[in-house]
Amino acid sequence: MATIVTTVEIAFDGSTFVDISNKITRCKINYGRKKPNEWDFPAGKASLVYDNRDNSLTPGHSDSTYGSSSQLIGREVRISTAVTGGSDSHSTYIFRGFLSDLDYVAGFGTSTVTISVVDGFDRIAQTSIQNTSFDADYTGLRIKDILDLATVNYPASTNPLDRDLDLGVTKAVAASGVTENALDYIQKLSRTENGRFLVQHAGTPSSTNKGGVLTYLSQNAAARNSGLTISDAKTLPTASVQAKTIDLQWGSENLVNAYEFKDGTGTLHTGSSASSITKYGQRILKRTLLSDATATQEAGAYHIFLNDEPALRMSKVVVEVHSASTADAEDLLHLNVLSSLDLNYTPPASSAAITGAYVVEGVSLDITVEDMATNASKIVATYSTSAFRAGYFTLDDVVLGSFPVVLAPSWVDTSSFRLGDSPRDILPVSLG
Repeated sequence: MATIVTTVEIAFDGSTFVDISNKITRCKINYGRKKPNEWDFPAGKASLVYDNRDNSLTPGHSDSTYGSSSQLIGREVRISTAVTGGSDSHSTYIFRGFLSDLDYVAGFGTSTVTISVVDGFDRIAQTSIQNTSFDADYTGLRIKDILDLATVNYPASTNPLDRDLDLGVTKAVAASGVTENALDYIQKLSRTENGRFLVQHAGTPSSTNKGGVLTYLSQNAAARNSGLTISDAKTLPTASVQAKTIDLQWGSENLVNAYEFKDGTGTLHTGSSASSITKYGQRILKRTLLSDATATQEAGAYHIFLNDEPALRMSKVVVEVHSASTADAEDLLHLNVLSSLDLNYTPPASSAAITGAYVVEGVSLDITVEDMATNASKIVATYSTSAFRAGYFTLDDVVLGSFPVVLAPSWVDTSSFRLGDSPRDILPVSLG
């Protein structure tokens, strides 16, 4: 059984982080998405329950240590974990965001404050693009241009570690006079790419990894093989984690067999899978993209290829992180969107196991502090995954290593390039 210490820090003065861990009794974190047919990723959220019996965080109160601050809303919050006796050199930051609300509940001789936190998506959602022109360029470069706008300027380009942007494999056409909400437009770019635009809160810890701020993953970006197997077995080897609950879903959430896509010029493109329509009836996907005609048609073919049949996915996988071994607990806390999990489950009255590789799409962490003196915590983690045909690829994996032939003729893998990160930002001449 792993011993996990949770640390919560808030920069009440805007720069110096204060450790308030010994005041936190409960913490809930959610990011990613629960269903793969929720095409865009929402803002991640965290909720912290603060023991306020010492009046240290009574909002707007003159003699409150932190509550008397003239500015609390918008202050940065960081939540991290460390597994005692583990191999990580640095804490794993499982959430990073901004204080958005304080709810004060007063009682007889006691009080609590619920601290609400949102991640960087909320910042971008409050900004706008104003009458701006863009040259034709790869989606990742267009996103970088938007983030660099004076009206947006988030995350700051002076700290490239706060941005992890793939170049992308699809070009957006030139556009002039763009006036639109920044997040809405960037999400339109990510749909054009069929990429993933979100905040990646966890990951392998390092001295500079504070939970990430922003990530843009191009289509067919490689899934990160976590090396973990979720199993129903009673006796488990290392890197196999016993599930508290496994909810499997065989359904049509992202069943698509027809498309109506408008390209960047407003021209409509359509296509369908006759065999799938015969079996299931028409399930149409409508989108407005920012690419040219060829890329828009390829995007439609891509969706039909991947989604014209129902598929199995883990809609909910619940594990008790603190019940895992030290090494496995660390690996579980590193999981984020686009991490892969292997499943091994044998249904009752069956001798044949269900096995497969699935990609994490959503992460929820429910943290209960067991000892406020040491901040030792119990953590229940819930993961939702995509179906195995979701279009992500892991080399040497039987399922995720199969690259669809339909994508081969014109799409180039540029997912290994990270903008503004030398030497990974040096592009092949053939892409010019």
